[in-house]
Amino acid sequence: MKLLDRTLVNLGRSIETDSLGHISLYQKPNGNLYYVYFIEARYFGMKEIDTTTDSIVEQDRTSSDYHYSLDIFFEDKTRYLGWDRMFGADFMDENYTPLLMA
Repeated sequence: MKLLDRTLVNLGRSIETDSLGHISLYQKPNGNLYYVYFIEARYFGMKEIDTTTDSIVEQDRTSSDYHYSLDIFFEDKTRYLGWDRMFGADFMDENYTPLLMA
């Protein structure tokens, strides 16, 4: 799989970023997109999207952490914070084009 993008996500219940997660977006060898979700530094779930039909092929969430609001927060692009906000820089190469952004 090839890493295409990643972004921090505000998972707080308000504008304040009291809880953070992140999304890593990969491209699988078959061309499908593979999203991996994390809460703080722990794995939360995944979703695979067929790029030809834009439909969900497979998805999974850890049952111990699951609450429907987390899915809403991860899908809400206004909560995407980028990567350089936390780290001050981006480690992707010079050909990098952000895909996960507000």
